[in-house]
Amino acid sequence: MNSKYVPKAFADVRGAKIESNDWWTPPEIFTALDIEFDLDVASPIGGVDWIPARYYYTEIDDGLKQDWYGTVWCNPPYGRDTYRWLDKFIDHKEGIALVFARTDTAWFHELVIKADALLFTRGRIAFLKSGISSGNSSASGSMLVACGDKSVKALKQSGLGWFVNNG
Repeated sequence: MNSKYVPKAFADVRGAKIESNDWWTPPEIFTALDIEFDLDVASPIGGVDWIPARYYYTEIDDGLKQDWYGTVWCNPPYGRDTYRWLDKFIDHKEGIALVFARTDTAWFHELVIKADALLFTRGRIAFLKSGISSGNSSASGSMLVACGDKSVKALKQSGLGWFVNNG
């Protein structure tokens, strides 16, 4: 098993300088969501202790090629493959995805609008760099995308930002 996890991209921002592509969702997001996931489909190798998922796929497993089951957590490697990750997520119909709030993209207009609910986060998320606080927030605002009743309920009660029921 390879001991190094290097996602393909964190951001697709023209001119942005990115030193590391390994960015983790901070634990306070999961505390606010108060939900347990069956599967994290894009986890760092070894998983992340505070992500409440029973099982996970890493880059080695290639979550895009695996079968997804139950309620999934999807914080995909950001960049050009976002469309592919969200396409599979929307087809799965059960879980929460965290992506940049890029309302100008094809994946937003073709895929995200099919979700049951959206939540545009208040402020920018301070992602963790390989599990350690970088002290900086992300380059863009984020949104949580929910499919399925359990996941919609988690977004709605979270207080993380502006909730939009799409169902």
